[in-house]
Amino acid sequence: MFGAISTSLQRLLHMDNPLYVILQFIWDLLVFLVKATYFTAETIYYSLLPNYLRKMKNVSGQVVLITGGGGGVGRLLALNFAKQNARVVVWDINPEAIKTTMDLLARNGYTCKGYVVDISDRDQVYERAAQTINEIVKAFLPQMMQNNRGHIVTVGSVTGMLGTYGCSDYSATKFACVGFHESLLTDLKTHGYDGIHMTLICPYYINTGMFSGVRPRMFPMLHPQYVADRILEAIQKNEVWCVLPHTIRVLTPLKCLLPAKVCWELMSRVIRGPESMMMFQGRGRVPAG
Repeated sequence: MFGAISTSLQRLLHMDNPLYVILQFIWDLLVFLVKATYFTAETIYYSLLPNYLRKMKNVSGQVVLITGGGGGVGRLLALNFAKQNARVVVWDINPEAIKTTMDLLARNGYTCKGYVVDISDRDQVYERAAQTINEIVKAFLPQMMQNNRGHIVTVGSVTGMLGTYGCSDYSATKFACVGFHESLLTDLKTHGYDGIHMTLICPYYINTGMFSGVRPRMFPMLHPQYVADRILEAIQKNEVWCVLPHTIRVLTPLKCLLPAKVCWELMSRVIRGPESMMMFQGRGRVPAG
C-alpha cells in the first residue's frame, strides 16, 4: 500500500558520505527546534481559545461508520453525529442493540444504516464493508488515500497506555489498538496523506456497566454522554490524541520518567488501582435498551 524507501532517503540513513549526513542532521535538528517552538505555541493558543471562536470541522453529509454502535458510548455517538447531519452507519454484533439505536435516532427525527457485524470475523467484515460502500460510503482507506481525505478514529483506553490489574487480556488488546493507530498515522503522514486525519481516544473507566463493581479512588467513572460529546469535539477539532479526563494525560508519561519502584508506589498506594479493580464483578452482555 505504501511505497519503498527512495534512494535519496537511503543516503540519509547510511554513512556513505559522512559529511553530508552530519550536515543534514544538523539542519534537520534546527528545523525541528523551530517547528517544535511553533507547534508548542500553537497548542497553547488553541488550548486557551474557546470553542465558539475556533473553526470546527463540519461533518454534515459525511459518512460516519461506528463499530459497536448498538449500545453505550457508540449509541450516543450515533445520535451526536446524526444531530450534526452526518450519514451514520452502525455496526454491532447484537441485532437488538442495532434496532434500539436506529429507533433512538428515529424518535429524534434522524435515520441511520445498521448492520450485524462480528468484527472478529474477517469475511463478515469485508462483506459488510462492501455492502456499505455500494450503498453510501464508497470509501475506506484506499479511497481515503486516493482522495487524501477522511478521518479515522480509534477508541483505545487508558488501559492501553498503563497496564491494569485484572485486565491482562483487555489491556493487551488496547495496547494493540494504540500501536496500530500510531503506526498507521506514521505511514500516512510519511507518504504525504495529510488530508486524512486520525484521532486516538483513550478514556478512563466509563460508567456503562463494563467495569461493574469497580470503585476508583482518585477519579470518578466517566459518564457515557460526556465521553460521546468529547469524542465528537475531538473529531471536529482534529485532535490527534484525546485522553479522558484530561488530568489522566498528565500521569501517563510518569511511567517513563519516574523510577519503576516510584511508579508502583504511585499506582498501588496513592491511586490504589489494583484494589479498586479487585471489586470488579465482571461484565455481562450490553443491554439492547
